[in-house]
Order: sequence, then C-alpha cells, then structure tokens
Amino acid sequence: MKKRILNFLVTSFLLVNISFCQKIVPVFQEPLHNPVMFNKYLRVIEAQIENADSSLFHVHAAPSAFLFLTDVVYDNQVLDQGWTKMTSKKGHAWYSSFSTGPSTHRVAAPKDGRIHAYDVEILGKWAIVDRPDWKPMALDTIFVSDKCVGYRLELSDKNNSFSFSGRGPTVAILVSGELVQISQPDTRVEIGIEETDYGYIRPGYGCTIRLKEGEKASLVLFEVR
Repeated sequence: MKKRILNFLVTSFLLVNISFCQKIVPVFQEPLHNPVMFNKYLRVIEAQIENADSSLFHVHAAPSAFLFLTDVVYDNQVLDQGWTKMTSKKGHAWYSSFSTGPSTHRVAAPKDGRIHAYDVEILGKWAIVDRPDWKPMALDTIFVSDKCVGYRLELSDKNNSFSFSGRGPTVAILVSGELVQISQPDTRVEIGIEETDYGYIRPGYGCTIRLKEGEKASLVLFEVR
C-alpha cells in the first residue's frame, strides 16, 4: 500500500513538473520578457535571460521587430522539437510578420552568459490611408515592411545629430554609446538614453536625436507605418 502511494506521489510530481515545463504563455506574459511600454500602435518588450536560466514556452503572434543587444550563443527550442544552438550578435535587427501563423518557443542562456533583446510588437497602423508617395527616412535601412521599418543611425563628433518630422510612432534603441538625447520640442519632451536603453518618439512631431556624451553612438530605430 505504501509503495503504491509512493509511486502515485512520484508520478504526480513528475506530471506537475512536465506540465509546468510545458506551460505556454503569450510573449508579453512570459516572466523574463518585460513589457516596458504599450500604446495603440506598439508594445515594447525587453527580454533579459541570464546564467543558464530558461524562459517558459511563449507565443509570438503579432508582427514584430526584434533587436539583439548581446553577443551570445544560446539554446532555442521550438515547441515539440529539440533544443538547437543559436547565435545572437549585438545590433542584429530583423522583422517577422508571423503571417503564416504564430511561433512558439523558449530560450535558455548559457552558464555565465546573458541574452538581452527587445521585441517591438506592431499593434496598429499609424497612417489612416496608404500613402503611395511614402519613402523611408534617409538612413541605413535594415528592413521595410507594410507595418514597420527598421533603420540604423550612426552618430559621431562629425555627424552628431539627426532630425526628422512627420513620421510614424518610433522606438529608438541605443545599441552602443554613452548618452544620446532625444528631443521633441513641440511636445516638451526631452529624454536621455544610455546604452541598451530605449526612447519613444511620438508620431507627427519634429524630433532631433543628438550625441551628448562619448565619441560615437549606434542606434536602431523601428518606425510604425
């Protein structure tokens, strides 16, 4: 009798463990993916996973722009598949529409390693109607989709600022550099961002991104169309 009870308890424990490991949540509810901003246009999610820790299985369903902020080899597991090795490079940015369906996976950092990334979910369209004359900003373009555009902005002593206006909602992330200032005088908003920080740029208003400290800075911008 005692043996049957013990077997039952062990089996129950294993089933609970398996159930917990297989728990699936939306990416913005995953404990190691922290939503840091949300409005009708976008949701900014910051992921930080360290020292052999693993995320839960989580679902990416909304069109999203991604940016890695660390150089690291990590483990990735797509639901119902085995673990595979992946490599992230600091500053690597890309876009996925998930038009063929959601993606469900989990990731694990190496021992003494760290994954740091941003996931910007595109939740709404800025332009009410399509604009045939629309063009990307005069920057290095990483990708162009019907919902979002990715840019790379390099600032230095010789080229220490970039100004624009009339653009869609934009998230600016400082990949490397000491301090960059984002100013929107019409909204009375002025913020400083340090390396790996992000700043939100309100749509339609003029904006200047300026190098404030250090010799150079590299940013990635995601603009909602």
